[in-house]
Amino acid sequence: MRGTLETIVGAMFAGKTSELLKRILWAEHQKKKILVIKPSIDDRYSEKLITTHNNLSHDCYSMVDWESTNNNFTFDNKNFDMIFLDEIQFMSPKPTIENVEKILNLGIDVVCAGLDQDSRGKPWETSSFLLGLSDKITKIYGFCNVCGLEATKTYRKIEGGSRTQVGAANIYEPRCLKHWEPR
Repeated sequence: MRGTLETIVGAMFAGKTSELLKRILWAEHQKKKILVIKPSIDDRYSEKLITTHNNLSHDCYSMVDWESTNNNFTFDNKNFDMIFLDEIQFMSPKPTIENVEKILNLGIDVVCAGLDQDSRGKPWETSSFLLGLSDKITKIYGFCNVCGLEATKTYRKIEGGSRTQVGAANIYEPRCLKHWEPR
């Protein structure tokens, strides 16, 4: 039987990692065999932890690429019931989709979380592909730093720079569509 795929998406500071952590803790409570993975580029708080912006955390494997991950772990339903992926927007699209499909076909459930759009309002490829494959999608929202209404966008405080700029409140803030502009 194929595993299920759930994808949690939203803007920065919406609570995506908190939502993922809630599912991780529930899986542990149920005594499931789990693995939590994040891309190594996300080194904001710790290399070996997924961490929320309010400092809740859980141990994780910091992934350089899928090849090294597959060399470190044997993905089968004897070893794992669930795989959790955080910051999926930073994972390479093609190998991520191929590996998630492989894991699902082994009967292992996958829950992933990440940004659906960059600060310019463009969809992240990996997130988009996983959304298309998902059995369940959870879109969560932050609160606009200007007016307090529901925030669906990530606003970059500093104009310019590359698309991938790992940061936190020093660089980004949540904004509603009225108070957001692509940067």
